Order: sequence, then C-alpha cells, then structure tokens
Amino acid sequence: MKALKTWIIKLKDKGIEFLKWVWKEVKDWRTLVLLAIVCIVVSLPVWGCYLLGYIFNWEWAFWVATAMWGFWMLPGAPFWALSISITLAIKKIYQKKKAKENIEA
Repeated sequence: MKALKTWIIKLKDKGIEFLKWVWKEVKDWRTLVLLAIVCIVVSLPVWGCYLLGYIFNWEWAFWVATAMWGFWMLPGAPFWALSISITLAIKKIYQKKKAKENIEA
C-alpha cells in the first residue's frame, strides 16, 4: 500500500512538472496565438460538420458534430496533447530556422 501511495505522489509530481514546463513554453503571446490556430485547425472537422448541418439543414450533421466534439473534449482524448505537441513542434522548427538565419547573417 505504501508503494502505491509513493507511486501516486511521484506521478502527481511529474504531472505538475510537465504542466509547468508546458506553461513555460506557451507563455509567449506568439505561441499562444499559434496554439489557438492549431486548436482551430485540429477541430475543423467538427466545425465543418456544424457548417454542413447549417447549410443543408441536416439534423444528423449536428448530432455527429456534437458527438465528435464530445469525444475530443473527453479527458482521455488526444485533442490537447496533439494541439500542444504540434504547436511546440512548429515553434521549435521556427526557432531552428531563425537561429540558422542569424548564423548566416
């Protein structure tokens, strides 16, 4: 029982450390804007379904879009993990490109 308790505490500490690292990386306003854009792009199928339902008056499209959005917002769904990782990857590529341009200049 004690081993389980220490494992849970260690897991909680690692989770808090990870969230602090993510917050440190995303604090820049440019990164926040990039994260917002990535979130919009990742959730485009949901908004596309809503749009199709609105244009063609398809009630089932609203249900599908709501179900997709409900799935994406579940705690185990990869929406935020995908959005944050794509944002940080784009940020890292931009930083490498910028550093390479500064070296050449």
